[in-house]
Amino acid sequence: MTTLRNVHIIDVDTAAIGDAVDIGFTDTITTIHPAEDPSAESNGFVLPGLIATHVHLKSREPLVGALRSGLTTLVDLGAHPDSFVDDLRSDRGIPGIVSAGSAASAPGSSQIEVMGFPVGSGVTGPDDADRFLDWREAGGADLIKIIIEDPDATEVPALDIPTLRALVDGAHDRGLLTVAHAVTPRAFDRGLEAGVDVLTHVPFGARLSEATISRIIETGTIVSPTLVMMRAIADTRLGDHADSAFALALSNVRVLHAAGVRIIAGTDANETPFAPVPHGASLHDELGYLIDAGMTAAEAVRSATSGAADALELSDRGRIVEGGRADLLVLGTDPLADLDGLRTPAEVWVGGVQVSS
Repeated sequence: MTTLRNVHIIDVDTAAIGDAVDIGFTDTITTIHPAEDPSAESNGFVLPGLIATHVHLKSREPLVGALRSGLTTLVDLGAHPDSFVDDLRSDRGIPGIVSAGSAASAPGSSQIEVMGFPVGSGVTGPDDADRFLDWREAGGADLIKIIIEDPDATEVPALDIPTLRALVDGAHDRGLLTVAHAVTPRAFDRGLEAGVDVLTHVPFGARLSEATISRIIETGTIVSPTLVMMRAIADTRLGDHADSAFALALSNVRVLHAAGVRIIAGTDANETPFAPVPHGASLHDELGYLIDAGMTAAEAVRSATSGAADALELSDRGRIVEGGRADLLVLGTDPLADLDGLRTPAEVWVGGVQVSS
């Protein structure tokens, strides 16, 4: 068993800093006791490992860097084939992997035709939803990703509402959460109509309506806005309009947060040539953008720890408690007072294994 001695746990739910303790752990936290020698010099602050709620996996090396920067769980929303994801799941030198694998989209979608998703990820209609979900369940998916397009804003094929509902209902029947790609207000509304659990991305071309925001609150739908990706897309595609588009995305998140919508931290980190977003550092950038959108530092940290864990039903992580995964960050300064210090933790432990620097 490993012991971190004379450290101060940061309670991410209350932002309180506890008295000095000793934390004993193997792959899970076994004991948390008052420090044997509280008069000794403190060995720092301990925070739960960070959870990135939207990434795409392609190669191993960027994930090693992500782990060193404090990300101990990555939620993949599109890696394929399943054998590649399985290899990463068993790799103790990278963050823990939670994965949807291939996303459901309409046949002929950009995901299939341009991004190389398997043809089998195309869902032809409501009667085809069970076939897709059986395939994902057999592939070990932890959750279901669905591509929701806005037929009024794009010419790419889009899943219709009955098909979206069949996918969501079928996923829930299997005990799986659903995360929906949605980048316009109408796509948000379609996701809400279908009953998805999480909407990922945020519109930067139009404001979300009061009716949409009210429905998000009524349904308890969670939003992972991926502001770093919206910034990257704006910079790549919108030229002189990039700054105004991103300002609108920030404004939408600001309104969502002020209304009480549950927001979690994701980045859409990827290695594609379309709008690359680096693993690791981008989550810290996302926390900064969330603060720009009105969150406190404590709220931003919560969105990547306990808030993310609760949203995705990852009950074994996101907090430092006995019985939880030993995903731990040791920091020299209080990150709630110095968020930049969170970018370079002194120590990172994932599943009880220390990461080499």
